[in-house]
Amino acid sequence: MESNLAGRKVIVTGAGDGIGRELALAFGRAGARVAGCARNAERLELLSREMDGDGHFFSSADMTRNDDIQNFHDRAIEALGGLDVLVNNVGSIVKLCDFFELSDEDWQASFDVNFLSAVRMIRACVGALRHSGAPRIVNISSVAAMKPGPVFPQYSAMKAALSNLTVSLAQSLAADKILVNSVSPGPVWSKSWENEAKSFAEQAGIKISEAEEKIKSDTAETLPLKQMGTPADVCGLVLYLASDQAKWITGSNFTVDGGATLDPF
Repeated sequence: MESNLAGRKVIVTGAGDGIGRELALAFGRAGARVAGCARNAERLELLSREMDGDGHFFSSADMTRNDDIQNFHDRAIEALGGLDVLVNNVGSIVKLCDFFELSDEDWQASFDVNFLSAVRMIRACVGALRHSGAPRIVNISSVAAMKPGPVFPQYSAMKAALSNLTVSLAQSLAADKILVNSVSPGPVWSKSWENEAKSFAEQAGIKISEAEEKIKSDTAETLPLKQMGTPADVCGLVLYLASDQAKWITGSNFTVDGGATLDPF
């Protein structure tokens, strides 16, 4: 089926690495024009060199700062000439620990990057989306929102809030024909996992490559498909939700998790 994404104007936050980077590349291959942000300007520069097509825009921005968000929004809309799709991808575990090791500052940091960033981006982008013929918002949540564990409860709670907001906004924006959905990846290898591997390698006195292999192997054993996901595994569903094929889907959450949640509902 045709994706109908050629010429669409797309914003992807957190495009410097991981899922965001792969999404920017995938939208570019589909013929869309992409505006992406991240804190690391060097990673954005590397990404810009790999993009297919023309008319893309990349700029460093800190999505925990409201002035950065507004500045990026203004410049992105001007560069693209409008907006059709907003992908709120930016997010971070920030601190890998249990509840009793978290300070008020840790909770605030998680709130700012994992939830408030999306709130602010959506607020900023709704005006431009109302002028689109096929407006979409896709929030990248996490299976941790549905299946929280004893570690990083701050991240799980904020992703649960993002999934909840998705359903609320799907109703609030239905009159404007803005479709709002969320995608919840399972254990997808990303920067957070790399940081965990580095920490594990230091504690165990082994090479980082050995730590990565063990983490991947141990995690894969917990999944029915016996394999961790990659950022690219998430892209197909997000592009589908952004396409005309998904014009009657809103207020839904979709898991991409190798069978981690096994939830029939």
